[in-house]
Amino acid sequence: MLDVDLMTFGYFEHVVLMIGWVVNNAIWGMLNESMMVALPFVALVLREWYLARREGEDEGNKGMLTLNRIEAGLYAMLLIFGFCAFPLMTINFQTGEYDESHWETCGTHVYEPGSSGTGSIGGKTAKAPIWWAFVHAMSHGATNAAVASLPCTPDYQYISNQLDGTRIQDPGLRRQLNEFQQWCFGLARQTFFRDNNLGGQGLTVDQALDADWIGSQYFLSTPGYYDQFYANKPKSGFPYDPGRDAGRAGTGPGQNGYPTCKEWWEAPNVGLKARLAGQVEPAVWDHINSTFGAGNAEDAAIRRVLAANPRPSQSSVVDHGSGDGAGGVAGDIASWMAGMFGLGATSLAAAPMKDIMVEALPMVQWLTLTAIVIALPFLIVFSGYSWKVAGTITFITFGTIFMTFWWELATWLDNHLTDILYQGNMDAWLAGATSGKERAVMWFVNLAMYLALPALWMGMLGWAGYKGGGYASDAIRGGQHQASEAGKQGGEKAKSKATKGKL
Repeated sequence: MLDVDLMTFGYFEHVVLMIGWVVNNAIWGMLNESMMVALPFVALVLREWYLARREGEDEGNKGMLTLNRIEAGLYAMLLIFGFCAFPLMTINFQTGEYDESHWETCGTHVYEPGSSGTGSIGGKTAKAPIWWAFVHAMSHGATNAAVASLPCTPDYQYISNQLDGTRIQDPGLRRQLNEFQQWCFGLARQTFFRDNNLGGQGLTVDQALDADWIGSQYFLSTPGYYDQFYANKPKSGFPYDPGRDAGRAGTGPGQNGYPTCKEWWEAPNVGLKARLAGQVEPAVWDHINSTFGAGNAEDAAIRRVLAANPRPSQSSVVDHGSGDGAGGVAGDIASWMAGMFGLGATSLAAAPMKDIMVEALPMVQWLTLTAIVIALPFLIVFSGYSWKVAGTITFITFGTIFMTFWWELATWLDNHLTDILYQGNMDAWLAGATSGKERAVMWFVNLAMYLALPALWMGMLGWAGYKGGGYASDAIRGGQHQASEAGKQGGEKAKSKATKGKL
C-alpha cells in the first residue's frame, strides 16, 4: 500500500473528509465482499454477447467480433477500476495553517502545509483511489495558488465584522451610557434644535451627521453643550472639585464629584469613550490604526460599536429633574433617543446575516465534498465504471474545492468595492453612517458575489465535466467499434482463405 499526505483548509474539512473516506472504504468493502464490483464486468460480457446475437449470422466471425469488443471495453473499465474505484493509497490529512501575516495585510487566507497530520479518526484509517487523491491534491494546490495571486487590499470586512460583533459586557458602562443619553445627549440635542429654530448658524452635512450620535464632536467642542451639562449624580473616577461641585448634594471633599458631560465622555481611562474603546479587542485596534491611520477612526469605530449593541429601553430614560417620570424634557425625547443610541443600528441589521452566511458556506462546501466521497463507490460501480461519470465527478470535485477561491475573491472584491465607494469618506463607512441606499447596493452585490458566482462556476464545470466524460466514452466506444471491425474483417479473410473464395 502507498501512503500520501493531503492538505486540508482547516480542521472542519479535515474531520468531515476523513469521516467521508472511512465510510467510503466501508461501502467499497461491502461491494467487494458481495461481488457487486464484478457485476459491471459480467454485464459487459452479456451485453456484447447479446449485441452479437442480434446482428445475426455474420460470415462465421461472431466470436472474434465479440471477443474484440469485450477486450476493448474491459481495458477501459479496468482503468477506471484501478484508478478511480479501488482504494489503494492510505491518506494522511494535514490541516493547513494560513499565513497570518498575509491575512493581516491582505485579508485573504493563503495556507501552508501543517507541521503534523493524522491518517485516522476514532482509530480507523482511510484509503483513497489514486485518481481521487491526485484530484484532491491538485485542486487544493490550484485553489491556494489562485488565492495567493489576489492583490493585497485592506481588510475592511474583518474590521467591520469585529466591530459589529463587539458587545458591551460591563453592566455599569451600559447603565452610564443610558444616563449619558438622558442628561447629556438628549439635553444637547434639544438645545441644538432650539438654537437652530431661533436662527442659529446653519450646519454642514458633515456637522449635522456628527450631531447624530452621543460622542458628537460638535457637542464636545461647541460652548453651551457638553461643557454646560452635568452628570445626574456623582461618578466614580471623578474626584470632588470645589469650583464645580460646591453646593451639589451627595458630594464633598474626598468624595466623587459631578463631571461635566465633556469630562464624563473624554476623561482618560475613566471616561465613557475610553471605557468603550476598551470593549474592542486590541488586535482590532491594531487593524484599524494600520488601515486608517490618524484621524477620526477611533470615534468612528466606537460609533459603530454603539450601533451594533442593543438600544436602551425607554424605561431606562427617566427625567429625575422634573419629578414627573418620563415627562418633561427627557420624556418628550425618550422615544427619539432610544433610536439614536449610535446611528445605523437598523441599517446594520443585515450585517450579522452576511457574516453567518460567510462562515457557513465553507462548512456546506466540505459537507458537499464529503457526500461526494461517500457516494463514489456507488456512482463508479453502478455506472459500470463509466468514463463519463468519472469525468463528471472529477470536475465537480475540483469545482467544489475551488469554490474557496471564489469566496476569497468575493471578500477581496468586497474590500476593493468599499475602498472605491467610500475612498473620500471612510470614517463615515467605519461608523456605519453611510446612506441606506449605498448599504443596500453593497448587500446585494455581496450576495451575488458569494452565491451567484460559485453557482455559475459549478454550472460551467458540470457542463465541462459531462462533455469531457462524454468525449472519453465516445473515444472508447470508437475503439470498441474499430476493434470489432478489425475482428470482422479478420474473420472474413480467414474464411475466404479457407474456402478459397468459393463461398
